[in-house]
Amino acid sequence: MLVSCGAAALMGEWRPARGFLYSAIATGFVAAILGVGLSGPRRLPPGPGELALLVSCWLILPIFAAVPLHLITPSIGFGGAWFEMVAALTTTGGTVYATPDTLPLSVHFWRGLVGWLGGLLTLTAAYAILAPRRLGGFEVLMHSGHEDPSAQDPAHGQTGRIDIGAGIAPVESRVERALRAILPVYAGLTTALALILHMLGQEGVVAGIHAMSILSTSGISPYAGGFAAQPSLPAEVAAAAFMVLAATRLIYSRASQIGSRTSAFHDTELRLMAALVMMVTLALFLRHWLGVLGIEAVARAGLADAVAAFWGIFFTTLSFLTTTGFESDFWDRARNWSGLSNPGLILLGLCSIGGGVATTAGGIKLVRAVELLRHGRHELDRLAKPNIVLGRGTGLRGQTTRGAFIAWAFVMLYVVAVFSVTLGMGLAGQSFERALISALAAISNTGPAYQTVLGPEASFGLLDPVSRAILGVGMILGRIEALAIIALFSPELWRRLQNRKKTSGKARPGPSHSGW
Repeated sequence: MLVSCGAAALMGEWRPARGFLYSAIATGFVAAILGVGLSGPRRLPPGPGELALLVSCWLILPIFAAVPLHLITPSIGFGGAWFEMVAALTTTGGTVYATPDTLPLSVHFWRGLVGWLGGLLTLTAAYAILAPRRLGGFEVLMHSGHEDPSAQDPAHGQTGRIDIGAGIAPVESRVERALRAILPVYAGLTTALALILHMLGQEGVVAGIHAMSILSTSGISPYAGGFAAQPSLPAEVAAAAFMVLAATRLIYSRASQIGSRTSAFHDTELRLMAALVMMVTLALFLRHWLGVLGIEAVARAGLADAVAAFWGIFFTTLSFLTTTGFESDFWDRARNWSGLSNPGLILLGLCSIGGGVATTAGGIKLVRAVELLRHGRHELDRLAKPNIVLGRGTGLRGQTTRGAFIAWAFVMLYVVAVFSVTLGMGLAGQSFERALISALAAISNTGPAYQTVLGPEASFGLLDPVSRAILGVGMILGRIEALAIIALFSPELWRRLQNRKKTSGKARPGPSHSGW
């Protein structure tokens, strides 16, 4: 808040500066009281205690972050300010402001900064809390066999050095180690992208906001048109490159032992990301091309229009797969070129898949999709050749089965979460289409998808307070993930879920083993 206060003062926005200053004083006072009251030789209980701390961060921090917004823009009410900060802290994005272009720039700086800090919180929690508990996608990596073979631990013979403490070290030391590895890379990439965007023509503060939103995959922008409000092909190319970096865990390999020896070429998440982006881009491009042929407008479809349409589709597809939600300036040109409608269902599917494990991207995560695809391929091989031996080494079949089992369990929980939020939105008075789209946007942490799919007239600010509260809870649930909730309230159930396939794969005693 003090940083935003200083930024507002430098921009001459004195009323927002006072709002941030008063909020900083009040928040510091409350923090001092809590610090004195909770001082002493205390140690956070391992396991569920650490998860409870993580959940409380996303529940409590938006309340304090909403105070300056409520003081500066009281028209949205405290509920609207809370929703805005939940969307920012969970890196969901989206806004309740009907005309964001008219707001003070310091307000958008605060939104972008909260989203950036939310991304840092997500990355730190992934490596310091979720990884030792085999959560957040690490549970699939532990049981899967698609890591680089060179990552074999010679001492234990396991794929990938998974542990960063496994709950033995105190959570404070794990958080400190994770921050030392993550923060320099995270801040350095943000600064580099801000400088690049500024050199390519964006205003300094706007470039900083866009850089923070891209590295945190929050999709926050000071303009109603998002990143496309200031058209620039070089800026979009730079943004696309940093979106790929933000959606992969390889740049934070020092924060955890998992994947620390895996190259980008061998990373299955990056391979699936590239395959999905290219397939969807080509499919939509051909769809637009066939649409042009259908309306007999080939004469108007020149090479420049085709290249612009291809890039617009590529950038938007990559943006939604990483759950950033920015549209390309050429996205509308592609639709106008062919005269076809917006492929909203495909975009919602992309953001539901999401980015990589231990990144700020939301969704199901690519590693779970990879594991389900591999398991499906192996099942088809077994149907065609019942006596086939899966894998090139011992243990791969069991690893794939256990990883696919946990991935499928998460997908089912993800569907239940989407169904629950959709049902809640329907009970709040929303139509089924609007309820489903808003639920998918909230659970996948891709807030801009709501307006992209439904049209520019759709806005979170037009929803009633009950609907916004339901979506806010959905954003927090999508960020925490349902498996972490299970591990928090029922640690024994989570342990049984992980160990089920281990026990079921053992050979049963019998009179003869000739069948083997």
